[in-house]
Amino acid sequence: MLERSIARWIRVDAAALFLVALSAVTATHSSWMWFFALFLAPDLSMIGYVFGPRVGAVTYNGGHLYAWPVGLLAAGLTYHAPFATTAALSWIAHIAFDNVMGYGLKLPIGFEHTVYGPIGRAGASSA
Repeated sequence: MLERSIARWIRVDAAALFLVALSAVTATHSSWMWFFALFLAPDLSMIGYVFGPRVGAVTYNGGHLYAWPVGLLAAGLTYHAPFATTAALSWIAHIAFDNVMGYGLKLPIGFEHTVYGPIGRAGASSA
């Protein structure tokens, strides 16, 4: 778990990145309809939890790393692919929003255990 002051800085950083992603949607003339339609798509990575907390953490964390959508954004901008650009911005915004809300990367002991500390029922029981 992160120290509270470090977690706070990461959340502020994520909030700035979320706002940049939203601004980039307008700047790149991306589709707001597709942006919102794809916003929760990264959470499909939770399906890995069907196979247990270790596999779930790997799949969830893999879907919530900035490297993938940044690569997709670079490709979308390079090849003038508006859908890829919109999908990448939506993905980046999703990851940033999760971090702002405290739903960071998961620990392999269970979905409710994040690098920020416990969430959901685990967080309520530790409070």
